[in-house]
Order: sequence, then structure tokens, then C-alpha cells
Amino acid sequence: MADKQQSMRQSRGQNDLSPLFDIMLEGVVVRDGAGRITACNRTAQQIYGLSAAELEGHTAASLPVGFLYEDGSSCPPDLHPAMVTLRTGQPQRGVVMGIAHPGKDPVWIQVNSQPIADAEGRITSVITSFADITPIKRAEDALRASEARNRTLAEAIAQSGCSVIITDGDGRIEYVNPACCKAYGYSEDELIGERPSIFKSGETTQEEYASLWRTILAGEAWRGEMSNRSRDGKLIREAVSVSPVRDESGEVRHFVALKEDITQLREDERRRHELFERVARLERMELVATLAGGIAHDFNNVLAAILGYSQLAATQLKQDGGQARVLKYVEEIRSAGQRARELIQQLLSFRRGGAVQQGSAELAVIGREAVGLLRATLPDTLAVVADIDPGLPRLSVDPAHLHQIMMNLLINARDAIAGIGTIRLTARRVSFDGAQRCDSCGHEFRGAYVAITVTDVGVGIAPEHREKLFEPFFTTKDVGQGTGMGLAVVHTMTHLYDGHVRVESEPGKGTAVQVVLPVQLLKEGGAE
Repeated sequence: MADKQQSMRQSRGQNDLSPLFDIMLEGVVVRDGAGRITACNRTAQQIYGLSAAELEGHTAASLPVGFLYEDGSSCPPDLHPAMVTLRTGQPQRGVVMGIAHPGKDPVWIQVNSQPIADAEGRITSVITSFADITPIKRAEDALRASEARNRTLAEAIAQSGCSVIITDGDGRIEYVNPACCKAYGYSEDELIGERPSIFKSGETTQEEYASLWRTILAGEAWRGEMSNRSRDGKLIREAVSVSPVRDESGEVRHFVALKEDITQLREDERRRHELFERVARLERMELVATLAGGIAHDFNNVLAAILGYSQLAATQLKQDGGQARVLKYVEEIRSAGQRARELIQQLLSFRRGGAVQQGSAELAVIGREAVGLLRATLPDTLAVVADIDPGLPRLSVDPAHLHQIMMNLLINARDAIAGIGTIRLTARRVSFDGAQRCDSCGHEFRGAYVAITVTDVGVGIAPEHREKLFEPFFTTKDVGQGTGMGLAVVHTMTHLYDGHVRVESEPGKGTAVQVVLPVQLLKEGGAE
């Protein structure tokens, strides 16, 4: 081996190329016909990380380094570009490969190999030149990794179930993902260049928008809820996050909005709240019913004594010519006792699970009776009209219950009208194709019913009072003008027959209360 190295050094000395090699920026290696390195310049030594003595005399297979393909896999020594050129006589151009040192990062080079032939055309040696492209290769790998990450991010955004909107610094839309287009009903082309205000519903206040812009223009993320509208007018409740995107200099150039549709979530929460309120209301009503059952009868006995003795006192005073003032006092006692008795009767009627007297009722007859009783109490400024379908068969209900339902509704209508007006009582068959909601129990219903409706032109019901209409003792009337039991009794008696109650009202324009009873209660063709 020493003789061969000496021979190569002598050969190199005869054709001294060292000055030329050493000023070249590329590495240059000369190999003989057997693939052994016979010469290398200083740049080649630097790139290989080996001295001339460690390189010369070695083949690609015997060097203390390995070689890699561009994809990082191992390259067999006999496929080194120089060895390929020696075998085929064909030059190799721009081959990218790595020099792998054990335990170190590879050095990446771009190799060209050129055969050298003698006078007879036989290939006697090969010269390879190569440049260190490690920085370029690393940059390319980093770029590819970045592009892969960006592709992954773009794919994740595109497939996200949340709506994603990216705007420029002026708030004009630059990007929307498919979920956004689907949620709002617009195509991507229709939204690019528009402003997010295209989704405005009118439900979100200007103060909320101002707060959003103050936050994001200050470089901070804004989070909250908004109500927007889709192209077809559907209201969408969304959880929204809007974040600023800064460039290298720290300037805000874009805004990213992430929106999640929480319409169903909020609707479920509303339903749960309604259910809670409904259960609480029913519990209160059950409590009142229990109290009513426990005390009503005993209280009636006390009232009987009060009413009886006050009647006797009044009669005696009149016979004895007593003072008018004392007689008036006794009459007030009787009047108060009578009002207490009426309240007890309402409580007894309200009591759930009370006995239902089997029988049937003719709507027209009971309606006329109720209207006649009410008319006797009306001032001249009020009128009451009955419009009951004469073709309705009798109802399989307790007549006393039907009478109380009608009377309570009529009395409430009377008390709601302060001046001139008309109260209308109607009864006819109705059919609900779509789901209706009972305003007293909250359950949905549909199908065929008999509807008893009382309409007035009074003050109407304030929105804040609607939830409490059927609660016992709730009243908006002045002290002494009502017990607050009327609609509670209507609720109880209606639901004894699987019926429901609907209320339509507009403040200042009047109210219509409708009791619907299942059409199965009609005694078709029957006669009493």
C-alpha cells in the first residue's frame, strides 16, 4: 500500500495540479481505473472531513464514511457516481447524495463525474467534482416540512366542522372554509371580498360589535357569542373567537374568526329552563292543592258560622231599628265572608284529583247560562256575545266543570276591559295539523279538538306576566278585585279531560284564551 501511495504522489508530482485544486471552490477527486482515489484538493478534504492521507488510496467502499441517496436511504458504494462512470463510461451530472459520518449529521453534495480515457480510448481514470449543498438541502427540507405542515393545517381548516373566516386588516374576507359556506348558504366566490357584516342578524348590539373591534385592533383575541343569519334568513347562535394575525414586524395584517354553531345548545338550555320552571310551577300548584284539600272543609265550617251569625245580626238590627252604621258594619262582615266562601270554592275546584261527576254537557246551553250570568254584572259600556256552533254534540264532561271554565274566562275578560268593549265567547271544532304548545302545562299537542274561546279587547297581558298566568294566587288586579285562582282553576279542570289552554295577547289590544278539549269527548249521535 505504501508503494502505491508513493507511486501516486510521484504521479501527482509529475503533473502537479495542487495549486489549481486548492483554489477551486468545489471539491475535486481523481480516481484510477480501479476506483482508488489518487488525488483530492483541499475543498474535497474539507467537505469529506478527512485529510488527503485518509482519502488517497481508498475506494468508495473502503472509505470510513457512508453514502446516502437524496431521500436519506443508504447508497451502495458501487453506485457512487464515480463508480457508475467507470463501469459505463457515461458522465454523471447533478447527482445529489450525502456523506454520512457515524454519529454526525450528513454532509450533502451535488456530484458530477467525468471519465478520462487514454490514447486508445480506454477509460483509465475518473474525475469527480462536487459542491457542499448542505445549507441548501436543509433549507429545502425545512421548506418541504413547512409546506407539509401548511398543507396539513390547510386541510384541517378545510375539514373543520367550525366556520373559519380570514379577513385582511380592513375586514374584507380573504378565505372561508367549506363549513362556513355550508352554515351560511353562500359559495366561496360570493363571500371573498365581502365583509362579515353580510351575516348580520340585527340581534347583536352595536355595543358588542364596538367591543369586538376595540379588542382585536388592540392586538388581543375577542371571545363571545353572536347571533347571525344565513342566506335563507335562519338565525344562528354562534360561539365566536376572533384573533389578530401579525406579520414579521408585529403589524396586524389579518384577522381569523372561528365560529361554532351553538343554536341547538342554547335551544336545549332554554328547553331545560322551561322544563325546570314548569316542574316548579306544578309543584307549587300541587302544594296549593294539598293545602286546599286539608283546610277547605274546616274553613267552610268556620265561614258558615260567620255568614250565619252575621245574617242573624243584620236581620235583628233591622227589626230593632239599630243604627245604620252598625248595620253597615255587619253587612261588610257578611260580604267579606261571602268572598272568602267563593275563594274556598275555587280552591276546592282547583284541587287535583278531585272527583269528576259522570255526565254530559251541552255547550250551547251552558254557554248561554254563563253569558247570562255575566251580562247581569256588566256595566252599560260592555257587551257580551255568544257564538257557539249549534251543531256540536254533547260533551262527556262534568257540566259544573264546563260552567266554571266558561265563567272564569268570562270574568277575567270583563275585568280586563276598562272602557267600552265587547266580550266574545265562541265554541267550535278545530284541527291543528302542526304542533301546538299548551301555555299552562307546556306540552305539545295536535289533532282534532273542541275549542272554547273567550276574546276581549282589554289591556292585554304584559310579556313578563305570561309565565305566571296559571299560578295560584297570581293576579294583576287591584287588592280586593281578584283572587288569582281563575286561570289556575281553568288549568286544572281542562287537564282533567286531557285538554290544553292557549293564550294569545297583545298589550293594549286584548287577549284571547282558548280551552281545547279532545274531540273524543263529543257524544256523536247521542242524546241525553
